[in-house]
Amino acid sequence: MSIDERLENTSFPLPAIREVNLSKHPSGISLGLGELKDFDVDEKIFMSLKEGWQQGGTSYTQNAGLPDLRKAIAQKHSAIDGFPYTMDNIIVTIGVQNAVYTSLLTLAKLGAKRVLIPEIHFGIYKKIPLDFGMEVVSYPLKDDFGIDEKALNGIIKEDDVLIINSPSNPTGRVLSLEEQKSLGELLAKKLTQGYVISDEIYGQLVYDAPKAISFSAFFDRTIVVDGISKSAAAAGLRVGWIITNNEKLAKAFTSNNATIISTPPTANQYAALPVVKGETEDTISTYRQILKANRDKVIAVLDKLNIPYVMPKGSFYIFPKVSTIVEGDIKEFCLNTARKENGVVVIPGVAFGAPDYIRISLASKQIDEGMRRFEEAIRNCLK
Repeated sequence: MSIDERLENTSFPLPAIREVNLSKHPSGISLGLGELKDFDVDEKIFMSLKEGWQQGGTSYTQNAGLPDLRKAIAQKHSAIDGFPYTMDNIIVTIGVQNAVYTSLLTLAKLGAKRVLIPEIHFGIYKKIPLDFGMEVVSYPLKDDFGIDEKALNGIIKEDDVLIINSPSNPTGRVLSLEEQKSLGELLAKKLTQGYVISDEIYGQLVYDAPKAISFSAFFDRTIVVDGISKSAAAAGLRVGWIITNNEKLAKAFTSNNATIISTPPTANQYAALPVVKGETEDTISTYRQILKANRDKVIAVLDKLNIPYVMPKGSFYIFPKVSTIVEGDIKEFCLNTARKENGVVVIPGVAFGAPDYIRISLASKQIDEGMRRFEEAIRNCLK
């Protein structure tokens, strides 16, 4: 079969998240946001972006990224886990998705065969390794969305790649220090030749638990992927990074990523500097306060409707189980609710491997009216 024939006979569906978001009626309210779009961006980011333009922002940086940014990331992470990182341990990427892609591509080239992902997960964790011909295995979560370590112990092999995400998209679950320590001890015994990829993009958005600690503090063979997209309300700048304590592995990441992106956008990397250096912490603290207040508004409606949920403590999502209330296909419910005049967008859980659930974003200034519309939509389809 020719390329043209395959193209003609192959469908390329949009991810469910995009499909539902694009179905939004002009009068609708979006509670499907995966960014802090409604939040004011710290002025220091704009100032640093402007200064970046004046300091060569239209020229290439090194393939691994702007040295000043990499040094700042290294210094920040050294304070977290005690490892003496330098800029040679850091690779700047175009967002965390690029960071995950490059990490998995590199590990696949080095011989990794299997990737373990949580059974409820962001879609790229599954799609990317499948594109590289890797086997993808889901590991179970407990009822509270924590990692089922007993089940994981029975699944994991010494040379696997394990992906974890805390705070989680879509559940808002934050691994406690005790859970991280216990998981680290398990992996020290079992994962002796493989790696953990720890997605920590929501790490600064913990609003109802102790401050998040990077998993690299609990397990040496951890590759951290992070960035400014979520915590700094700067998703469009697309600045992420990879952190590894293995300089040889960092060189491999840089080599492979240079083939994909050449170099990250220069001026945008300057914009990330005040975030990494902690100069925008007051603004991020305000974000956390708003997200917690919005969460409490959402759970008040869920309680009224008797919809079960696990209390989120970080990120900006809540992941209630609506299958006992919504009749029929939940994705269709979400599409119909989005298309309706004066409707509301929520994301079907099938996008995350959990078709009984929906994801509601807390990142909206219209949370009150959005939840009023959500309650109306639920009552109109009660079983």
